[in-house]
Amino acid sequence: MKVRFLTVSAMIVALAGCQNSQEAVKHDPKAAFGRCMANVATWSITAKHEATAFMGVSAASMPTVFCRRLVDAMLDGRLTLSDINRLQTNQSTDVWRIIKGK
Repeated sequence: MKVRFLTVSAMIVALAGCQNSQEAVKHDPKAAFGRCMANVATWSITAKHEATAFMGVSAASMPTVFCRRLVDAMLDGRLTLSDINRLQTNQSTDVWRIIKGK
């Protein structure tokens, strides 16, 4: 499935909102999760539907699963600010694999 630009933009905003620094996430993962959930709540219905289809989860669980995958990946060191920066400049990154749960 090809993710549309709208969804990509929304995901980037959520990623940036979830991770203002790797240390901040490690220091307070609960707050990072909350920021991510707040960002996802502002997405358009179209972006939410596209993310749900891309991730292969139910619409009801998408925000929680999306943010949990991101925060867990940051805590594990599988996702860093440089990954998000590479995503914004169309460079190779594992962000999409993380979002899909792989």
